[in-house]
Amino acid sequence: MNHAYLILCHTPPYHIATLAARNPTHHYYIHYDLKSPIIKLNFLHNHSNVHILPNRVAIHWGGFSMILATLNLFQAALAQPKNQYFHLMSGDCIPLISSEKLSNAFANKPDGTLFLQCENVPRLRHRMRFNAPHADTHWQRSIFGRIITKIIQLADYIIPSELIGWRGSQWFSADRVALQNLFDESLGDSSDYFAKKLVPDEHFFQYIVKRLPEKFNLIEDDHRFIRFNDTANHPDFLSLDDLWAAQRSGAWFARKVSPQNAARFLEYETEI
Repeated sequence: MNHAYLILCHTPPYHIATLAARNPTHHYYIHYDLKSPIIKLNFLHNHSNVHILPNRVAIHWGGFSMILATLNLFQAALAQPKNQYFHLMSGDCIPLISSEKLSNAFANKPDGTLFLQCENVPRLRHRMRFNAPHADTHWQRSIFGRIITKIIQLADYIIPSELIGWRGSQWFSADRVALQNLFDESLGDSSDYFAKKLVPDEHFFQYIVKRLPEKFNLIEDDHRFIRFNDTANHPDFLSLDDLWAAQRSGAWFARKVSPQNAARFLEYETEI
């Protein structure tokens, strides 16, 4: 069974060249942020199973532009009928297990299987509930933007609502049926609803899955190892020891990994 690795990045993912060479039957789809010079990916041009998307999006942190870029990856990967399993990852992610082991994880699972983190987080409900004028703009992380966000949080606290604030990591693994359903349901109303929401990449697909549970065999474990330091917005960089510990714990992918540690890890783990 072919695997498709869907990669969102804004810096060159050098380790993808090694993975693509080792796994010629699998495909690597890369969305490179429109704000970054595409010439930096020239080192991947000799790999026929690496596909650099021409329809690039300028991504703002915590904005709907992240969803648009992700949907472009879905569309490209679904266009290849041999792709059966799909793994959404960042350019700083690295697989910890082989594609054969990933195939085994999907074995005997029903069509529509989706490994996605999904939990009810009431303190983040405001993101799903209210449109924000500063969403998907450079103002979002400014002092002005943070003040608006605090006002939205206060409104959610004061005004009663039965809305559930489903939230999870944006990184997931899915079979073909699940990804096709996610793509189909992302068009139209769902996109309109989230277009001006804050940090939709942590809520968008969770919202779809919980709204249409009959279309998915949801397994609420994305098998990703990510470590945040206290309340930081960005994950820690992982050491080689961290990667091997994550591998032993059963994780499939790890984030965030420097290019140097990714290269060293793959040098030791030659079966990945």
